[in-house]
Amino acid sequence: MLIRKILPILILLFVCNICFAQSNKGMPTSRILKTATSLMEAQQYEAAEEYFKKGMAQAKAGNEPYNLAQAQEGLGNLYSKINQSSLAVEYYQKAIKMYRAQGLTVIANVVESLMKGVQGIGELYAGVEIGGKGIKLSVIEVKMTRTGENEYVLKADTSINTDAAALSYQSEKETYDAVSIFYDIIKTRFKIPSARIHIVISSGLKQELDKYNKVAYFANIVRPRDLDSQIRINYITPAQESEMSFRGIVPQRSRLIANQLDVGSSNTKGGYFDAMNNFVPVTFPLGTKTFQRLVEKTADESIDEFLSAAEKIIADSLGRVMVYEFLNKRDFKSRDVLYLSGGIVWAIASCMHPQQINDNFVEITQKDIADFRDKVYNGYSALVKPDLSKTMKPDDANASIKNIGRVVKTYDQKALLAGAIWLDELIQQVNTVNPSKKLLFPRYAYVGWISGYIMDKINKQYTGLAKN
Repeated sequence: MLIRKILPILILLFVCNICFAQSNKGMPTSRILKTATSLMEAQQYEAAEEYFKKGMAQAKAGNEPYNLAQAQEGLGNLYSKINQSSLAVEYYQKAIKMYRAQGLTVIANVVESLMKGVQGIGELYAGVEIGGKGIKLSVIEVKMTRTGENEYVLKADTSINTDAAALSYQSEKETYDAVSIFYDIIKTRFKIPSARIHIVISSGLKQELDKYNKVAYFANIVRPRDLDSQIRINYITPAQESEMSFRGIVPQRSRLIANQLDVGSSNTKGGYFDAMNNFVPVTFPLGTKTFQRLVEKTADESIDEFLSAAEKIIADSLGRVMVYEFLNKRDFKSRDVLYLSGGIVWAIASCMHPQQINDNFVEITQKDIADFRDKVYNGYSALVKPDLSKTMKPDDANASIKNIGRVVKTYDQKALLAGAIWLDELIQQVNTVNPSKKLLFPRYAYVGWISGYIMDKINKQYTGLAKN
């Protein structure tokens, strides 16, 4: 009796298995590989491996070179995900060879990047920023992670103080010498090819050069004689610099929920990506140094007169400029996270939170900014010469004291006061909609926009190729 009940079920299962085997047998290779990829994304790795190998065997038997390369790439991706690096590299190498044989250079290059990521090998890029107050060198290693995303590692950063914005013979000579020194470091120490070297005039300096129509002249006069002819000295606008800073500073996962604002010496710029993934810039033609110069035109030498003049300028005109800039940018005000960068932000983070000297991100509050503004005026000595011996470990305390020393060496009392007033007023405007937003200072932000610039150049190697 029991056998009679089970027998129809067994027959049905047998027939289904035959049908499945037949359909699987006749399945096109492309569909087998798509099934394998979907299984891999669902973390069904054993089944995915089986399908990739079946697709590979079928592609070999049917003389399908493109599908064969895809199967090999798929196995490389699979073994990368499950940390079988040697197998991943083996199949990536086979796929690269197959793709190149078919003239599929773009795909081969991408797979080669994936393979280098598994091997822990990155590619070095160099960026030289020519700014109004100094020249910065950033060397960045780009690696492809196991998830297929680019990882950016800062390998070197250094700067040489110049006064390029002075537009004098001496400043031009100093800038020329600094760019030449950095170019020599890039070539001899890091051996970076010309295609991965970028030299850019910052938006703040361009702003000054535009006043005298000297951008092209300046780019030519500071160009090292031995600079490879394929390397151009480009410039960047405030809006472009804003987007590049955002890309270099804000983690990709936070791109649609966060804002970024960089308070520079010559200008202030930032922005956000809207729901349509379009970048919306926020820019002001004033920064900490230009605001200080504006105040000094109407103030005498005393710090008291300087404070009064600064507050009067904000009340009379600049406050309205801030209101107008944010008028149609409610998204900027409403978001929960704002990444803040710039020299004055570094100064506030250093002086108000010295215990976080080793943290990559320092959270500061609107109250921190207001308190710093007050202490620069009322308690300057204690602010810049704190006693950290009782609250911090000796090594960390020494590191913080040195860091604060660099702040004081870079900015005098008036510069800090001007920057604090400008930033305080800006954040008050930003916080009118969502005063509880988190303000984060990323320590690596000073190479943010040049990092973003390099990332953008890397991405543009591949974007738009489908149209062609």
